[in-house]
Amino acid sequence: MRKARRTVVAVVLTVVFGIFSIPALIFGLYLLACSLRIHSTAIYYVEYPYLLATLFFVSVAGLGLACTWYGAWHRSFLGTLFVVPIVMGLAILVYPPEGWPHLQSMSGDSNYMSNTGAFLGSWYEVYRSFPKDEDEFRQAMKDGPPAWQFRLDPVPALSPYSQGSHRIPYQIVIVTNASGPRLDNVSTRPGVVYYCVSTDRQQYWLTITGLQKDVSAKVDLKRLIDRPNEKILIFTKSGSDYSVGSR
Repeated sequence: MRKARRTVVAVVLTVVFGIFSIPALIFGLYLLACSLRIHSTAIYYVEYPYLLATLFFVSVAGLGLACTWYGAWHRSFLGTLFVVPIVMGLAILVYPPEGWPHLQSMSGDSNYMSNTGAFLGSWYEVYRSFPKDEDEFRQAMKDGPPAWQFRLDPVPALSPYSQGSHRIPYQIVIVTNASGPRLDNVSTRPGVVYYCVSTDRQQYWLTITGLQKDVSAKVDLKRLIDRPNEKILIFTKSGSDYSVGSR
């Protein structure tokens, strides 16, 4: 009877504390599935060390399960081994958002749009109008504010997206005589930035294509937090946003 009771307790402890290893195992297997899709299809994906991360998370899950099993069935170290799966499980649950592949692309695209806006603002403060064509746009990205000149690569810079083994560069599409942002008829590849400038070149709008998932064949305009019901990410400025300065 006593042996049966100990067995039941060991099984219960194994199940209860083994649950803390499940998040790491699920995330690791998910990343492995992403890696298999990436290497077996011509799908777009967010650049990320999928296999290395898979190895890490599966190892974390394995260590947690091993500590759970040993602690439950051998009752060693007065149960202190159960601390390992608990700590690891909670750490995975609060894993920093920037560590997830897709959220890295959201951050990368947002930073690119913001930095581009800073460069365009610097151009306006000198010429009192925004770039009129691709040549002026590229020159604006090359010059930029003095404090930013070494913090953003000249257009096109590499985007956070890849296809096959090739990193996809940002591509700029210039739309002149615009009355608003480009919201339809967009490219089927990620990392395409639409620079729409008004006829008088006193206002511009930026939109960008991207992925709403870590791995996907579908490309859409980026949204604020990449959810279908969220607003499209639009970066816009007008000449009135800048103080008058000397040329």
